[in-house]
Amino acid sequence: MIRLCDLPSPPPYGWEWIDIYQLGPDGSAVARRELFVMLSGVRLLTEPQGPTLTRRRTPIRRTPVRVGG
Repeated sequence: MIRLCDLPSPPPYGWEWIDIYQLGPDGSAVARRELFVMLSGVRLLTEPQGPTLTRRRTPIRRTPVRVGG
């Protein structure tokens, strides 16, 4: 979970909008989501579920860019 969303009016009792990251199979964030949840039904995980892989980032090859005519 990233955070609880700020709303102009409060949601019904026990419910909240939350921002979260959807995780891929390797444990990296693949999408950001907003969910409307009943807080009593939310489970907080202290450890990742399933195997997680360490992923190395490959740098982008930079090339010169020509601007203008």
